[in-house]
Amino acid sequence: MSAFSDPLLVCRPALPSDTADVLEFTKFIWDGHDYIEYVWQDWLDDPEGLLATAQYGPHAVGIAKVTHLSPGQWWLEGLRVNPNFQGLKIGSHLHEHMDRWWRGHGDGTIRLMTSSERVQVHHLCERTGYTKLGEVAGYRLDIAELGASAQNAPATAERSVGQDSSPASFVAVPADHAGSALDFASANLAHSSGLMDSGWRFSTPDQTNLSALASAGRLYWWRGRAGLLSTFEDDEAGARVLAIGFAAVARPPVLANLLLDAVELAWQQGFTSIHWLAPAQDQVRAALQEAGYVTDWEHTGFLYAKPHPGS
Repeated sequence: MSAFSDPLLVCRPALPSDTADVLEFTKFIWDGHDYIEYVWQDWLDDPEGLLATAQYGPHAVGIAKVTHLSPGQWWLEGLRVNPNFQGLKIGSHLHEHMDRWWRGHGDGTIRLMTSSERVQVHHLCERTGYTKLGEVAGYRLDIAELGASAQNAPATAERSVGQDSSPASFVAVPADHAGSALDFASANLAHSSGLMDSGWRFSTPDQTNLSALASAGRLYWWRGRAGLLSTFEDDEAGARVLAIGFAAVARPPVLANLLLDAVELAWQQGFTSIHWLAPAQDQVRAALQEAGYVTDWEHTGFLYAKPHPGS
């Protein structure tokens, strides 16, 4: 039982004055590789959504962020708790606080991703009305190594670098044709629960996000209209990474061919590697392996979603 003099735990909007506390406790998370220090100021400046802090006594001891991705699509991310304050159910308080805020201010659907290891988070999601959509795992292929020594590459990947494939396999979707791309994606993304990645954030392809991708030159028809690929640029320890947002094909058996051609696309654009947070499904895993992609993930990421009660 708490004593009258014990500090209170309060969840509130984050303030610039929380910065020192947050950057101090997050620098020890993920073995010192947390990304919060790189996004914290952007999160503070975000006029949409909510960045919240859990304050215990005089200090910020936890954070969470609700981000508005596109009309009717929201993402819950950045849930962090100071490791020195475990046992106070700070994570649960923050999750419930963010969920209440979204129910009062949001619409459509909210989603989140958590590790398959975090069983307590799974229970928390289920208790608060979230449904598991599927699982993802990270796969990559190092293009720089293929270019330097193609003789050591898998036979499929070896052919992708400067030989049979051509950048013409992919044709950029014009921004005013995003509607037809949306129709194709909606019909052919069953293997990913209909979702696309935009940098550890998952949403349903819609007119807004596909138009933005097309305008940025990051949405491609593949081999006529046999497939559709979305990409975005990522940065990993200073290396340029081409990340796949989604890969949709009309015929599932040709997915490996699209992934193989995507290596050539990345190589032509000067990227050093290609990466996909891919659906953890047998047919997708087989296609990735056939195209030479590898993973070092021991566990998967669980995707959860909740519809707004007013939707």
